[in-house]
Amino acid sequence: MIFAAKTTASGLIALLVAFTFNLDQPQWALLTVFIVSQPQSGLVLAKSFYRIIGTLIGVAVALLLVALFAQERVLFLGVLALWIGVCTFGSQYGRNFAAYGCVLSGYTAAIVGIPAALDADNAFFIATARATEICLGIIVAAVVNRIVFPSSLAATLWQSVAVGRQALIDYLAEMPDDGRAARSAAPLVSKAIAIENQRASAIFEDREVRDRSGSLRLLNLALLRAVAAAQSLGDHLAYLRHAGRPVETSVNDTVSGASQLLKLWQGGAINASGLRQKLREAEARGSLARRLFPVPSSDDGAPRQAAAIASLRELFAALAAYAEAYETCLSGKAPVPGRIPFSPANDPIAALWTGLRAAFAVVLVGWFWILTAWPHGPTAVILAAVATARVATMGHAVPLALAGSMIFAVMTIPAFVIVDVLLPLTSGFPMFALIVGPFLFFCAFLMAQPNPKIMLVGFLSALLFASLGQFQNRMVYDPVDLLNTSIAAIFATGVTLVLWTVVAPETAAAARRRFLRVAQQAVSRLTAPRHPIGIAEFETRIAEGLDQLQGHLRADQPADIAALEAGMRLLGAGQALRRRGTTSAAPTVAFGNSNISDDYVAALLKRGHAQLPAGPNDQVLSSADRQQVLRDAA
Repeated sequence: MIFAAKTTASGLIALLVAFTFNLDQPQWALLTVFIVSQPQSGLVLAKSFYRIIGTLIGVAVALLLVALFAQERVLFLGVLALWIGVCTFGSQYGRNFAAYGCVLSGYTAAIVGIPAALDADNAFFIATARATEICLGIIVAAVVNRIVFPSSLAATLWQSVAVGRQALIDYLAEMPDDGRAARSAAPLVSKAIAIENQRASAIFEDREVRDRSGSLRLLNLALLRAVAAAQSLGDHLAYLRHAGRPVETSVNDTVSGASQLLKLWQGGAINASGLRQKLREAEARGSLARRLFPVPSSDDGAPRQAAAIASLRELFAALAAYAEAYETCLSGKAPVPGRIPFSPANDPIAALWTGLRAAFAVVLVGWFWILTAWPHGPTAVILAAVATARVATMGHAVPLALAGSMIFAVMTIPAFVIVDVLLPLTSGFPMFALIVGPFLFFCAFLMAQPNPKIMLVGFLSALLFASLGQFQNRMVYDPVDLLNTSIAAIFATGVTLVLWTVVAPETAAAARRRFLRVAQQAVSRLTAPRHPIGIAEFETRIAEGLDQLQGHLRADQPADIAALEAGMRLLGAGQALRRRGTTSAAPTVAFGNSNISDDYVAALLKRGHAQLPAGPNDQVLSSADRQQVLRDAA
């Protein structure tokens, strides 16, 4: 209720200021308020920051295009489509609102440039007015959200950090269960990515978060490192369980003891230094047990048991490092020096298809506009550019486009009643607010709901209402214009739906191929003979790739489950790949039941499994063999 009231008040205040100063298109101030409004003020400030940057860049490009091609519609639309495609492509290399700012700089050129090209003599005034109205909406929304009953994102961030610690403890308690380790670890990876995303926005509102930004990133890396070590140990334990090896019981007991020690640390009974000491003692007891009951070196399971013991040591070291990073982060006494890398999972091929879709949308709808001379063709081109490019940063584009088409069609009816039936009966801003306010409150209330589907209904309804209203000091009520604007919106989202459905559609198989490319790139960069990336960059790239992959997988599909499990194994392979990497042979790492080369592991992700039959004479694949494997997988 508070969020809905603040958002409605922000929208009405922005409209009142725009009416008072007689701005050309006050509805853009209202649109901007609903676009940037978020439950926490930190999200509002972060999104507003990038929106201002994107708007200014888009306005500058729009004026340049108008100056060069105002008299040539085909050239203008072609270059505009190219610019939007480039910006949408670039948005896939950013994270959070940085990606939003990039894609915004693309379609802002359409929002400003198309009306300006149709009235080239007033192009500068149109661009200035649009930038002013957008900045007005940003300022009003940011001030109201920051001053009136502010909801801090920093508090949510620290709560997420505590939840992440509890999730790690719970995961370690369940880790030895056969077949569940990878799937129960995947949500932990997503938690680490979510904390990083919250940190990136919370720094805009909270000085304490800014001061501890490096510590937070270091904590996230420590969490990923602990999950990776636990995943590696879980793979070895699964093998030993099937083989019936006696070391499995001792290792299981040691891991359970470590979970209990973490609970003591969580409860404050011991600190991070005490936890490290207790873990060393537990490791020493396990080593003594293995000396008393040694495994014959002739046993073919001895190498796997040795690998399990090494993984256990790495897990204990990672848990101790996580506890120390956690205490350092919360105390804030020792800021982390230098830059802590947190690399995104970039895929040029997926980004290229995303940019092509956005460019195709402008070309197709622009061609339809020129061919039919539809008076609302410019509106359709603008909305097609916005819709096709914007969903590229939101994920699940096809359901979003389908939902947008349906919501626009249904919400045209209440918008028509309010704008063309009730508003003509009013006079003055108080009466205007009395008619418009309840519908805006209803939309904002839906936006505040935890259900993403309900939230989407409220958000898109508000955008459609602001677009159809065409609110000005001197209102012009034209039902035909309103209906045609609605048709343009439905047509634009329909084009978006078709493009995302037909052109390189987003499917589970496509998501697996995307992660395959991300994994191949990360492994090759990690093991490169010259200028390799660090372990932290490798792990964060794989982690973000896994987070993106999970959103497209289904729990009832064996191929999807196998891809997720293989990706989790790859997360724990960074240290081994770096240790064993050479320039003369493919680096190997223990995966499942055999030593598999880096390229081969990546290819197996596409095949849907991550293990090969083990054999005593397993050899590293040659370069020619690896290339053949990749060709077969493709």
